[in-house]
Amino acid sequence: MMISMSDRSDNTQPVGLWWLVFSITLGSLIIGLFLPAFLIVAGLSTIAIPLLAARDLHQSHSMQRELAKHQERAESEQSRAVLLRRYFDAADIPIIATDPQGVLVRCNERASKVLGFGDQIIGRRFDELFMQRGVQELEQLARDNEPGHARASILIRGEMRDFDVSADPVPISGGAILTFRDITELSQAVTLKADFAANASHELRTPIASIKGAAETLMGPAKNDEPMATRLIDMIASNAERLELLTGDLLDLSKLEAEDLHVEVAEIDLSELVESVFAGFSSQADRRDLRLVTQIDESLVVRSDSSLLKLMLRNLVGNAIKFAHEGTGVKVIAQTGTVPVDRTIGVPESLDVDDGGLVLRVVDKGVGIPIEHQQRVFERFYQVDEARSGTAAKRGTGLGLAIVKHAARRLGGAVTLESAYQQGTSITIELPRCVKKKEDESETEPGVETSE
Repeated sequence: MMISMSDRSDNTQPVGLWWLVFSITLGSLIIGLFLPAFLIVAGLSTIAIPLLAARDLHQSHSMQRELAKHQERAESEQSRAVLLRRYFDAADIPIIATDPQGVLVRCNERASKVLGFGDQIIGRRFDELFMQRGVQELEQLARDNEPGHARASILIRGEMRDFDVSADPVPISGGAILTFRDITELSQAVTLKADFAANASHELRTPIASIKGAAETLMGPAKNDEPMATRLIDMIASNAERLELLTGDLLDLSKLEAEDLHVEVAEIDLSELVESVFAGFSSQADRRDLRLVTQIDESLVVRSDSSLLKLMLRNLVGNAIKFAHEGTGVKVIAQTGTVPVDRTIGVPESLDVDDGGLVLRVVDKGVGIPIEHQQRVFERFYQVDEARSGTAAKRGTGLGLAIVKHAARRLGGAVTLESAYQQGTSITIELPRCVKKKEDESETEPGVETSE
């Protein structure tokens, strides 16, 4: 409980010499009634009383000022300690402090949240909370005045997370302070990059080997064998086409991942854009007796990057045509909808915050995607077994859906998939802040269908 200044000054009021002089004066006056000589002592004491009282009052004021300064310094130190604790808790990375015995004496809020310890960890030993030998040794060495850092994988809420752990000694207390920087995404990115290089090398090596083998055979045993030469030439042409598709997709993916990619936002005639995509696949659709259908709300005014939209639709429609059952249809549906903004990726700056979201869906009735593959089809080079074991016409580069995902993110959107095996697939692109209703066409009936 805080003690007020007035209470402290009352309790510490000094008892000065003037009280003693006053007592002597009073006694001298009483004795002076009988012995007049004591009246001289009483007179001298009366003169001394004001002087001594003034001195004691001055000392009392000095003590009160010193007490006030001490109390002000104590309150300042307390405020500073509270502020430091708030800074400690506000740190964006987990921080843990231990004493010389390795017992936790302090952790910030981020440590409790990220490391999943909860609130009841103060007073527990560090080696009880972290079972990783490397982390335990790191903390122990820091208590022995030897700083260091290490990487460790820690199981948190059933998921393995990678951390860069730094430990530094605290000389005053003899303990240690440790920080945990989550590098899971960085580790995954490094792994993906390595996998991407390996997969790309494999995908490129296969058609190159086929072309080389066919060329060597043409120059050797099949030099004068016309039927075999024809087959080998077809093989070379097919693999050259595959190389062309693969390099094109690799270039598209590389551009989408580049930080300096410029997104050109402009008003788009969505119906015309979809029809131009359909035109590129009309011959394939005719060979498989597929109907290409659009269902677009004609009142939509779409503002987005036409090249990215076309790139996404071209990949999705191409996949749908490959795997749709013959005699069925491939449908592109576009309508307005509520699409939240993902703050982690943002949206192009030129888009209006008052505009609505665009929901673009490509639907087919085809072989579908087995449920065990649906979480991975957007990974680079990942292909469902049906595609890998199918004909060359059905086998793609394995980059199409990865391109769609990255293009959607460039526009601040996302891609989702719904599929039932042997029944069909629906892939939905949701883009925020890119649809504006035409005021003069607000009465137009949505859902107009056209076919090709």
